[in-house]
Amino acid sequence: MPTPNALAAFTVTVLFAGDHCLLLERSTDRTRLPGLWTGIGGRVESQEFTQLTAAARRELAEEMRLPLETLPPILLRRVLLQHRPTGAELTVLLYFTGELPEPIPLPPGPEGVFHWVNTSTLETLPLADNARLVLPYLITDRIRDPQGIEPVKLGIARCDASGHIVDVLWG
Repeated sequence: MPTPNALAAFTVTVLFAGDHCLLLERSTDRTRLPGLWTGIGGRVESQEFTQLTAAARRELAEEMRLPLETLPPILLRRVLLQHRPTGAELTVLLYFTGELPEPIPLPPGPEGVFHWVNTSTLETLPLADNARLVLPYLITDRIRDPQGIEPVKLGIARCDASGHIVDVLWG
């Protein structure tokens, strides 16, 4: 396994409306996670490391093709460190949640198609490995702590030899 020699940070935001969450079904032509479902986000730019929430909101607005001022407030809930044995980067995934009063219709985005999904049916979807392991915690976090008062939870992903995340150790 190569030793990580670079750091990459990405935001992942999951918006909720009641018992539904907004997920992105990534296009099958994407290099990363083709055809898999995940939250909405992207890379944190180097100048954004002092404003992570702003980075997440920027990515959300870009992906959803909505003006920033129309987005709901978001809360940083969880941070996941992962190093896949197939890559040279140590990756930091910053998981945010936000609340909408009701699902809003969205056109396809540049990365794929948006879907409002009932949270009780998540296990039936082809979720990205990290999404499969983190989404249940995000659902619980927002119910238990709607104001986001609790400290941000830190997790470390454990990967198998092929680079798939098999579990997360939360601290």
